[in-house]
Amino acid sequence: MPRLTIDNRDVEVEPGATVLDAARKLGIDVPTLCFLEGHEPQTSCMACVVKVNGGQRLLPSCATEAAGGMRVESETDEVHAARRTALELLLSDHLGDCIAPCHAACPAGINIPRVIRTIAAGTKSRDVPATHCDECGAPCEKVCRRAAKDQPVSIRLLMKYAAHGDAHGPTAKAKREYSVHVGRVGPDEIDSYMLDASSAGLVAPSRGPDAGFTTDEARREAARCLHCDCRRPADCRLRKYAALYSASAAKYRGDRRPFEQQAHPQGVIYESGKCIACGLCVEITKQAAEPLGLTFVGRGFDLRVAVPFDRPLADALQKVAAECVRACPTGALAFRENTEEP
Repeated sequence: MPRLTIDNRDVEVEPGATVLDAARKLGIDVPTLCFLEGHEPQTSCMACVVKVNGGQRLLPSCATEAAGGMRVESETDEVHAARRTALELLLSDHLGDCIAPCHAACPAGINIPRVIRTIAAGTKSRDVPATHCDECGAPCEKVCRRAAKDQPVSIRLLMKYAAHGDAHGPTAKAKREYSVHVGRVGPDEIDSYMLDASSAGLVAPSRGPDAGFTTDEARREAARCLHCDCRRPADCRLRKYAALYSASAAKYRGDRRPFEQQAHPQGVIYESGKCIACGLCVEITKQAAEPLGLTFVGRGFDLRVAVPFDRPLADALQKVAAECVRACPTGALAFRENTEEP
């Protein structure tokens, strides 16, 4: 049984175990984005690096076998700096919004898309804003991406509808969370956002703006929302560790690629811009013997996971679509139905 030391703490592991296994046994949170239990290490993200026996090179803990007498450094400034750089390089090519532009622009920090989705579903939101949204300058509507298609969503009227009958005082400003942003999208990209949105134009309140929407009008207007926010903000490991290591999304930013989405009939969405080429879904489809599966296409900075021969996503994921969603570390693969609690 190999016995090693990690950050001056002794640990004993089974033969064949890795340094990552040993760290987890000690409760040390080593960031992993391309590792999945039961599969071969991909060693593509390099976020799990550690220093072993004082060596000059940092090694991926997921693929380094633990050995007796090994001395490992995981929580040092040097190791943290290397992990931060690895995360920043991944973020430099990451195209996706953690939170929607309207949410980011809201002075009160209200999760506007979540409120809108509850209206569309005919349910009650716990994020009902105060009625003082009426008096706000509506920066949320000024940044609404729907304007690139026709007209921005009537967010103020929807917030008024959501708050109707509730005696709220001023809404406390929500704490800002770590977020990356797509930025301005062009008219050639906006159609990619229309997967879940109604194609109908702006809904005018029949009772006038002072009275606001009826229930039917509110639900029809809410259906115009493009769902710009991430479908998996709570379990995106890239976001979690970027926040933990204070990684800057702008450190190595270059020209961004176009925004694209693909839909799967089993309720899965694939946003290629969020893919960090970790290889987990490729490995899962390979082990499951998917008839087509997923593969890497392109070279260098253009390397992407895609369906071979430009076939539909449904052809690639006939058996393990849900398993690939659960394994994805960034939300590039996500369930179409938003499962967050309203």
